[in-house]
Amino acid sequence: MGNPIITFIVRNLISIHSGPVYSKMFSSLKLAAVSAVGLSLSERFSEWYLESQLFIVLLTGALFFDLGFGIAKHLKLHTFSFKKMLTGFMTKLGVVIAGYFLTEAFIQILSDADLDSVYFKVATKLMLFIYPAGNTFVNIGILSNGKFPSEGFMKRFDKFNKTFDVMVFKQKEDESKNTDNNPSE
Repeated sequence: MGNPIITFIVRNLISIHSGPVYSKMFSSLKLAAVSAVGLSLSERFSEWYLESQLFIVLLTGALFFDLGFGIAKHLKLHTFSFKKMLTGFMTKLGVVIAGYFLTEAFIQILSDADLDSVYFKVATKLMLFIYPAGNTFVNIGILSNGKFPSEGFMKRFDKFNKTFDVMVFKQKEDESKNTDNNPSE
């Protein structure tokens, strides 16, 4: 039976080489259309990947840091289970992939509607990143016996998760006044 793609190409090439004129034209059109669709999809995917490359790398890094620090935490607490680790990581990976696809779809729909989607784009990417990164920080806090990260830092993550307001990460006015790290006189 063979590969259907190879069979399709071979049949159309044979038709172009030895078939009647209408068959040659139709086979040429079919081969051109299939390659055009493939090239168009490849171009769209490449464009999306190049635009999102840094975020994808950061999100992947957050997932693996979450995995590593999660394993370390459970080893410290003597609660490690390979099955739970694998199940948890695959679940989190699936959630992140589905979430990323859906947020990209929302962003695309909003951009097609000429709506200002910058806030939504930042908020959804931040929400998506915080899922593994927030768990990583919690695990680091357990491993460092609460010394890092600070409680204020974790409260900002928690507040964002509750309100979806990216302004919780904005530097406050009084924090920016004294930037030389010297006390005011």
